[in-house]
Amino acid sequence: MLSEGRRRQFRVLLSIVLDSCTIVAAFSLAYLLRFYWEVVPAPDSPPAQPYFALLPVLVPAWIAIFAAYGLYRDRLQGFFDEALRVASAVSVGLMMLLAGSFFYRQFSYSRLWILFAWGLSIVLVLVTRGVMRITHRALRARGVDVHRVLIVGTGAEGQDLARVLRGHPEFGQRPVAFVDGTSAGEVEGLPVVGRPEEVLVAVRNTSAHRVIIALPAEARQTILRVAAACQEAGVPFGIVPDLYTLIASGAQIELVDRLPLLTLHGSPLTGWGRRLKDTFDVVGALVGLILSVPLCAVIAVLIVTDTAGSVFYRQKRIGKSGVPFYAWKFRTMVAGADHHLEDNAGLRERFAAAFKLLDDPRVTRIGRWLRRTSLDELPQLLNVLRGEMSLVGPRPIVEDELQKYGPWERRLLCVKPGLTGLWQILRHHRPDYAQRVSLDMYYIDHWSVGLDLQILLRTFPSVIAGRGAY
Repeated sequence: MLSEGRRRQFRVLLSIVLDSCTIVAAFSLAYLLRFYWEVVPAPDSPPAQPYFALLPVLVPAWIAIFAAYGLYRDRLQGFFDEALRVASAVSVGLMMLLAGSFFYRQFSYSRLWILFAWGLSIVLVLVTRGVMRITHRALRARGVDVHRVLIVGTGAEGQDLARVLRGHPEFGQRPVAFVDGTSAGEVEGLPVVGRPEEVLVAVRNTSAHRVIIALPAEARQTILRVAAACQEAGVPFGIVPDLYTLIASGAQIELVDRLPLLTLHGSPLTGWGRRLKDTFDVVGALVGLILSVPLCAVIAVLIVTDTAGSVFYRQKRIGKSGVPFYAWKFRTMVAGADHHLEDNAGLRERFAAAFKLLDDPRVTRIGRWLRRTSLDELPQLLNVLRGEMSLVGPRPIVEDELQKYGPWERRLLCVKPGLTGLWQILRHHRPDYAQRVSLDMYYIDHWSVGLDLQILLRTFPSVIAGRGAY
């Protein structure tokens, strides 16, 4: 299943494609109405080429205007609000077209054609988006593209929220559990899985995509602690605003039936920087997978001929916002390696110190070469494509390693783990775990496109020189 971020990107991409096709259809239909069917008699019949030659420039410009009007933001909005935004965006595009046609003297465009295109664009875009909205809600009502919600608070506010979300599955917000400091057992048929101070652990255990705080105003300190934990770890969260004391810049209000939610997002990768990184991840992962297919086939054959067992190995890792995922690798150890570790106390003690073993006896002959070159991590390009990892980021870790990060745990969880990163390109210096944490924190605090490119460029020499994992 695609990650929540990838699903959101897919919805935005689908909206852009549909809007582009709708705009082309509107202008084409306007030409037919004006000059072919002649709804209003035309004095002449101009060639179609100048009219359709505008579309390659017109469509991207109008899509940019739509984006500026917030028509691709992933949020709940009413039909009339969306209709007003669409009409305004189309009108701005129309004024740009009129201005351009006024200064373009080589051909005189029909003003009536522009008027038809304006009206048809508004109607067709709204109809297309309406159908998409209805389809999306119908799919959500059947359990497709549903966000798992962890509710903080089992009082009247939390119980009311759980009932509302259950009664409106088309909103795509399904409550899965409660977190509360006093209750235990079940509330409204949902389990209580921990206390507010354990909210991040509860998020991981329930695989929740979002946290909604539904606590009374007198629990202000608890609200602030939960909000801070979620914000630092990059977990999307909303607040049922019985409280006016928690206001943050950039907060958004959305209505879920009769309940208003104050939604905040906290991440060092926000805005266009995050979108640029996500785009780079998708393109890079696709190109990498295509180019590496022959090499992956050779590696698979070598693994099969070396030792018995499967070609691939997957391990549960902790991703962005604490959501677990399975990271894929080529198998580099003998079959049943995990059992060997459990049965050998000395080996287990050495492993617990750094979650790595120097001269690991479980590693196969081919596996040792794959680790030195880091080629065992090639299948993680699929994790990048699925939105679970990034090409560059902190090292993906297992849950037991979170304690090594101490107070930096929340900071780590606000970004996706990376296929490569600062630790990967510097690890030939054998840094200890404290240094690994420092490198991950440095990357998060100093992220930039240039830093990502620098890390990627330095990864290739490390692979060629065989300075991979030991």
